[in-house]
Formats: sequence, structure tokens, C-alpha cells
Amino acid sequence: MNENSIQGSAMFGAVQQVHGLFADINKTKESSDNLTIKPVDDYESSLSEEKITSLTNSWKRDYSPYEGEIKKDQQLCFDYWIGKQQTDIDDLTAGRRIIVNKLFTAIETFLPIATRANPEPLVSGDNSNEGQALMKDVKDALVYQASIQKLKRKLAKMTRHWMLNLIGAVGIDYDVEIDDIKTEVIHPSKFIFDKDGHINESGLFIGEYLGERCKASADRLAELFPKKKDVIMVLASGKKGTKLEYIKWWWRGTDVFFTLGDTIVLGKYKNPHWNYDGQTERVDAETGAKITEDVVGINHLPRPTAPYVFLSIFSTSQRPHDDTGLILQNISQQDQINKRHRQLDKNIDGQNNGIVVDGRVMTKEQASEAASAKRRGAAIMVNGNPREAVSFDAAPPLAPDVWKGLQKSEMDLDNIFGTSGSTPTGIASEDTARGKIMVSQMDASRIGGGITEYIEQVAETIYNFWVQMMIVHYDSTHYINILGAQEGSDLVQLVNTRFTKALTITVKEGSLIPKDPLTQRNEAIDLWSANSIDPLNLYKKLDFPDPNAAAQSLILWQMLQKGQIQPQQYLPSFQAPALPQQPGSLPTEQPGTGGPAVNAPTGQPIENAPAPAAGTQTAADIQSKALLQSVPVK
Repeated sequence: MNENSIQGSAMFGAVQQVHGLFADINKTKESSDNLTIKPVDDYESSLSEEKITSLTNSWKRDYSPYEGEIKKDQQLCFDYWIGKQQTDIDDLTAGRRIIVNKLFTAIETFLPIATRANPEPLVSGDNSNEGQALMKDVKDALVYQASIQKLKRKLAKMTRHWMLNLIGAVGIDYDVEIDDIKTEVIHPSKFIFDKDGHINESGLFIGEYLGERCKASADRLAELFPKKKDVIMVLASGKKGTKLEYIKWWWRGTDVFFTLGDTIVLGKYKNPHWNYDGQTERVDAETGAKITEDVVGINHLPRPTAPYVFLSIFSTSQRPHDDTGLILQNISQQDQINKRHRQLDKNIDGQNNGIVVDGRVMTKEQASEAASAKRRGAAIMVNGNPREAVSFDAAPPLAPDVWKGLQKSEMDLDNIFGTSGSTPTGIASEDTARGKIMVSQMDASRIGGGITEYIEQVAETIYNFWVQMMIVHYDSTHYINILGAQEGSDLVQLVNTRFTKALTITVKEGSLIPKDPLTQRNEAIDLWSANSIDPLNLYKKLDFPDPNAAAQSLILWQMLQKGQIQPQQYLPSFQAPALPQQPGSLPTEQPGTGGPAVNAPTGQPIENAPAPAAGTQTAADIQSKALLQSVPVK
């Protein structure tokens, strides 16, 4: 592979390490000084630039009409989310743009419930010692990556995009600058889909092609694709800081192209996140002859795949985007809520400001001034009897059905989102704390059994992509300090040569479903009472700040109660009370030291001191009792 090819592929992070794709460390055979890897296929794509230009231009033309239709629904969802909602022309003229944005409340209540915790990965493999060690280390590495990459927040952001754009997207890449995996949420509007494709159950796009619109300065593009520097600068009019839009295309998951405009192909490569089959040449130690052998590339995924994961839920698999969404299903309810609130506002104004005047006494202008004076609380001067000239007509109150209709619309909206029990209105009818918790828990179960299940599947696919990235790009040892480890005792070391055993990566079902804290505490206490949980996990479920220290203190306390340790070992600051000693009394042991017995009056050690008689209290016994008596009774 020439130097320009490697530089051109640098836009793709990991392509700079393309030599690692064909090295021994990624293969089934062990490395040796007399082995030389020869890839079966060159890393550059076999498609010509003319063919790529023809394909990508047709892809853009096919997607354009479809994208126009999708954007209408996306814009409608976005407008209703931010409160830019339908208003009657008469209301606008009268200055009554009353919006009660229940959609925003429902969405922002829904998201924390659906994405409360990082999904818990489960790793399984063979039962060999090597396989078990690899399983443990890979799981620790996945938990670590989920923490440092803020996977929980990324899943929440992706879910919000799904609500607003009828699809959510996450991209996985390998960043050579930090030499580690990178996961980013991508706005759905940046994609160009095969309009006949769809999202499968794993969150992968099934289609012929997939494009992502990206931007970079002309100077950066020229640096990354030096062979196209001249044409790049021409498009930028010679200005290095000009931002240019290019498209990263994935074709059948096996090839990746970079195009600029309609005619420029910046680069064309094979999928860089895959270990390809190759051949080795080794020298026979006895004959000195060169022997060629096939080498099978080790991978975790079953086939080369575009590194994107999508969230799609309400889909019939007829197109890439969902057929409908939670916002689209609630627009009529939101309009009805706004309409009812405007009716209430008009009725209340009518009750306060309506007047009827005698046309023989007041002109139209005077009547208008009288109405304004009433609203200001000013006096109205009339000749004659004011009751005959002006009367204040109060509008009749709205029928109870108006209030019931408003409450029903709000309840229907919350029910569709599954948040009816998680809002103040939803739990107002419950009188007890337990009842309020149970109503909220019903929401969590409903969301968890529906939307969260899909989010967990997305997380599972992300974890599998991460493992594939480790196998391909962890050419050197990566050290991972597991969260909570002390002094590097739990330092995990991962390098791709360790991935010689097949692994299965899943997500623990229900790990994203939120659980009520009070219910968790009660369950933990019940388990503890049944002697079915250890103190460390008990304190974790009780959300202690330092469960390790709390468990250690409990163990020491129990040992003290059994007389197995001295009080000072449990509480170093504890001072034993002075013991009255009579001349000739039995010698006592230095408290808390385990040293020789001393004579109380003189403090001198006594050799071969006799053991205390049966039933006699030692100093340690007295100290233990003193400490136990000092503990307040609960």
C-alpha cells in the first residue's frame, strides 16, 4: 500500500493503522520473525472512480424526494416539541396565543425513565481458564467504556432524536488520536439512506448503501486527501478555512467512499474495521524453502458492517424511518388541549369584562372607554341612574363537560407516552406514598416493556461493535483501570492477541428499566433478613456512599461482639476506663497490644503470669462491655 493511500484514509481514523489489519497479531497463527503477511486483497476498493461517481449521484437523486416527505414530519415534530404549535387566526388577531405544551412535559418525563442507567453487558464464552479470564476482562472493559463515553446520556440523546426525527442514530469509530473507541450520536438529517432499506431488530441498516454528510475545512481535506489537494482548493476558491461538505458512503458494508460534490472521489477503501483473510510466507527450518499458507482473519461480527446503530420502533420495515411516532400520535391531543385552554381564557375574560350600555346615554366610543375603565378599576361617570345606563353582564360558566374534555385530552396524551403516573397530576389521586410509588412503577414497567427493550437492543449492538473494534485495533496493550479499583489492583490488560476464544455479548434484560429506590431498599432489607444477601451488596442496594467501608465496619463489629478482637481494633480512638487494682490482684494484659501481662500498680511485665481463674473478667472483657454499652440503643 502506498503512502498516499494511507494518508487519504486517515479521515477514517483507524485507517492510519491499516498495517495492523494484516499483521500476525490479528490472525489465528502466532507471530514469528520469519513470517511475512501478504493480504489476499489490497486495502483499496476495487470499484473505479467513474463507477463510484455514477452510483453516488444516482443514490442522491433517489433519496431526495423521499427526504422531502420525511422532513415535513420531522419539522412538525420539532415545532410541537419546542411549543411552536397550531393557533387559530382569530386568536392570533386577538392576541391570544395560549400554548400549554404538554408534549414537552411528556417527552422530558419519558426520557429519564427510559434511559435511567447504563445497560449492563453480559459476556459469555467457553469454560477454559483462558476463556473465563477473557470474559471477565472484556465485560470490565465494556463497563468502563460505557462509563467514560457516557453511554447513558448518548442513548437518551439518540432517543430524543428518534422522537423528533422518526429515527435515532449512533456512530462507532476508532480515534487514533486517543487510540481508543469513539461513540457519537449523529443527527438523522445527516444520513442518505437507500429508501428501500430498513432497520432490523438489531438496529442495523439493511440496504444497498448508506451515506453520512460531513464537513471539514479545505485545508483539513487537502491534508487528508493529498492527491486531491488541487481540486479541493479550487472548490474553496483558495481559502483554506472554507468549510466543504463531503459524503462518507458505505456500500454493502464492505467498501467506504469519500465524495466531494458530484464528480470528485476523495478516496475509496475497504471497510477498515475488519480483519481480512490473508496469506503468510514462512521459511521451513529444515529445507529453507518458502511455504505459503492461508491465514483467516479473526473477527467478532459475522460480516463487515457499516459502523452505525439505529433506533427504530414504530416501523413496518417498508422504509428506513418509522411510519409514525409518539409526537405525531399526540398532535391532535395537544391541539385539543390548547383549544380548551383558550376557551377557558375567553370565558374568564367574559365574566370579568362584559358590559351592556344604553345607546341613548353612551356612544360606542364611550362604551369602549367604560369597559376599559372597569378593567382598570376606575370610576365611570354617567348622568342619571347608572344602573339604567350601564349593566355588567357576566358570561355564564362553561359546562362541566369542557373541564372533563380537557382532563381527558391531557390524560390520553400522558397514557400514550406511558407517563401518566409520573407527573404530579397522575399521582394526585393517590393518598399514600406506597400508592404513588406503585403508580409511578407502572409507568416504568410499561416504558421498560416497550421502548426500553428497543434501546437495550441498540446498546447490545453497540457493545458488539466495541468488541469488534478491540479485536481489530487493539494492536498494543490497553490498560483499563476498573472503576472502584484501589492502587491498580484491578487493572485490566487487553490486546487483540487475547481474542482467540469466541464471545457472545448481550445486555441484561431489564437493566435499563428504572426501579423505585424505596422498593429497592425494602427488597434489600428483606433479603438481609432472610440471610440471602451479603453485607457488601446490601449496602450497595441501600446506596451507601462507601459500601466497602460499611461492610468492613460491620464485620469488625461482629468480631468484637464475639470477643475475637480487641475494642481498639474496631475503634482505635476508644479509651478503656481505668480499672481499680488491689495489691496482689491478678496481672492484666496490655489492652489492645497482645503484649505481656503487667502489674497494675507498677506497670512492670510479669513473666509466666498465671491465667485468670474461670469466671474472672479480664480487662479486655471489661473494655468490650464498656464499648458495647456506649453504643446508643436504636
